[in-house]
Amino acid sequence: MACAKRKKLLLIFNPKSGVQNFPGQLFEVVNKFTEAGFLVTVYPTQAPGDVARIITDYAENYGCLVCSGGDGTVSEALDSLMSMEKRPVFGLIPSGTVNDYASSLGIPKDIPVATDIVTGGTVSALDIGCFGGKYFSYVAAFGGLTDVPYATPQNAKNLFGKLAYLIEGIKRFGSARSSTCKITLDGETLQGDFVLGIVGNAHSIAGIRLPTEMGIQMDDGLFEVILVRAPHSLKDHQEIISSLLIQEPRTDLLTIRKAKKVEFVSAEEVAWTLDGDFGGKYAEVAIENIWRAFHVLTPTSDRL
Repeated sequence: MACAKRKKLLLIFNPKSGVQNFPGQLFEVVNKFTEAGFLVTVYPTQAPGDVARIITDYAENYGCLVCSGGDGTVSEALDSLMSMEKRPVFGLIPSGTVNDYASSLGIPKDIPVATDIVTGGTVSALDIGCFGGKYFSYVAAFGGLTDVPYATPQNAKNLFGKLAYLIEGIKRFGSARSSTCKITLDGETLQGDFVLGIVGNAHSIAGIRLPTEMGIQMDDGLFEVILVRAPHSLKDHQEIISSLLIQEPRTDLLTIRKAKKVEFVSAEEVAWTLDGDFGGKYAEVAIENIWRAFHVLTPTSDRL
């Protein structure tokens, strides 16, 4: 396994992630890495921004970087890795509430199993998204409900898990505000009032597994794009929800496309989320898929 040959492994973990169960299994994790031939350095994050700082300062000296945390930890790690000329192989031990990225890769929340994937998995080259110079692992989104992941209280996430996102989403759905936009997908331009836009590269978003019919591949250089125009009636709402559930546009208000590049222009600044965290407000931004930009340890050699 390519990562093991390099011997040195940097393990960064977020001790406050999810239900905080990783610290209690730290010895077993490090022991497995050591038995596999790694010389392990462990760093528990102390404050926001620590993941990026440690990777920027030290990761170039390691052949393998492993992070344990939720989607926010993964996003921060991959954004930092993309600034490096020589990137270590990336491993992931999910310990967040939803773990969309890990779920898309087929990496379970079972810590011993995820550790085994690091020591004996397959090295896969995967795509990453570039959002106006920032990098995201699996989704950039604007509009109604996209702020649910970072607006949902952490204690609610810990207590209810994925259900917390659903509860918060139901509370917000009726008040979704539209934005007047021009959105260009690889040269095809759409204009109008949109209540939701999702640019993704994952099999799972917000804890919901997307259907195989969408043909999602995390190494094909393409995003899956879902755009929802503003509904004008209760019937419109129902048709949008029904179409989203089956991932088939049975209404003109829903657009589902694949695209390598998405250009977004709005009449006013719009709030975006990147991998479930607040990503800033923009009136204009370009989003591009960077094909097979980094290497990650996965449980299978099949196309992801």
